[in-house]
Amino acid sequence: MKLLFEDIMTKAIKQKTSDIHFIPVENEVVIKLRVNESLIDFQKMTKHTYAKLLTYMKYQACLDVSTHHIAQSGRYIYNYKQLYYLRISTLPLSLGIESCVIRIIPQYFYQSTEEMQLDYLYHLMTKKQGLVLFTGPTGSGKSTSMYQMSLYAKEQLNLNVITIEDPVERIIDGITQISVNTKAGIDYHNSFKAILRCDPDVILIGEIRNAEIAKQVIHASLSGHLVLTTLHANSCEGALLRLLEMGLTNQELVQTIINITNQRLITSNDKHRYLVAESLSHEDIHYFFNNNYRLPEDFQTLPNILQRLSQKGVICEKVVQKYI
Repeated sequence: MKLLFEDIMTKAIKQKTSDIHFIPVENEVVIKLRVNESLIDFQKMTKHTYAKLLTYMKYQACLDVSTHHIAQSGRYIYNYKQLYYLRISTLPLSLGIESCVIRIIPQYFYQSTEEMQLDYLYHLMTKKQGLVLFTGPTGSGKSTSMYQMSLYAKEQLNLNVITIEDPVERIIDGITQISVNTKAGIDYHNSFKAILRCDPDVILIGEIRNAEIAKQVIHASLSGHLVLTTLHANSCEGALLRLLEMGLTNQELVQTIINITNQRLITSNDKHRYLVAESLSHEDIHYFFNNNYRLPEDFQTLPNILQRLSQKGVICEKVVQKYI
């Protein structure tokens, strides 16, 4: 099973796969690869072979190999030319067998020149305090954007960057990265207190998940630190409204947020991957709260940007409809 697993992983990594899907059907198991935004057929195997392979994968990820009726998730490090985190998740099906998905994440973060065009944000890293927020759905490149900004802060500005992530999935050399571990007593609340005593210039928070974390992020932003974090929202406007629902005040948001970027990773007609984003500046946020929660008339929304790219022939209308 080790050789079969390594063969699948090698071929998937060579195709720049982000996820490997093992999908049981009536008489066999279909394997599909997520490449960019598309699922492509890879190969098939018998259920007997898959059962053995699944046991091997669960063992490697420290999952309970004897349990088949509950969802499980674990991860381990895989080495192929470089180190990767493999997050292995299983899901019980009505067929009496489990499906499985492997998320492939390079352990070390390297700057990408093709996908991430963030030059217009780099000047924000010179700020002494404030909150820079990246929003969008899962898979829109939010974490990669934060890593890109952090790498710039370390290499170009020689700043001290400390991160709190749940978990740390990609390592940046020269940056202090803390992984949340509630069993060991390492949570966002305790980590915030410790970090603020360690003279950080930039603090990266993996995600604002609830009102408590939102309050701590605001506190850190107001206390003389530049904070980068993410939030699940479909637009810049939606991000502000979500933060209000979490109990933050208009004044707190105006005082702290210096930029919100709502982004997507899209595939162009020539099969390149690009970051497309709407960006709300500090002045735009002032306007939003002073004008009954309305954005400036000249604000370029993500649908506007995508429509323009479609008109120029960079992307097709199908891609536009997918993200609007």
